[in-house]
Amino acid sequence: MTRLKKAPQRMCVACGTRREQKSLVRIVQDPDSGLTIGGGRSSGRGAYICPNVECWNKALKGNRLEHRLRTTLTAGSRAALLQYMSSLQESDTNGKVFTEQE
Repeated sequence: MTRLKKAPQRMCVACGTRREQKSLVRIVQDPDSGLTIGGGRSSGRGAYICPNVECWNKALKGNRLEHRLRTTLTAGSRAALLQYMSSLQESDTNGKVFTEQE
């Protein structure tokens, strides 16, 4: 009898909901390379955010993301995160979230 493997669960920094790891966007703060958006297996301090505009606004509004990454976001890092947030689309009626392909 084979056992099904459970998908890893992660918690969104902004809303606190637990979702599958693949459905969240990972942000990684690496001391060498700086901030990386969508760094799946990148090494460094990471945080997860739901791929919707509300969660991104909430994460960037206060210091939730900075606290989780244990760093202070620079103006360039914050601008890159805001640019990525602007590329997100609202979720469709089925609850699936899509991002624009670049």
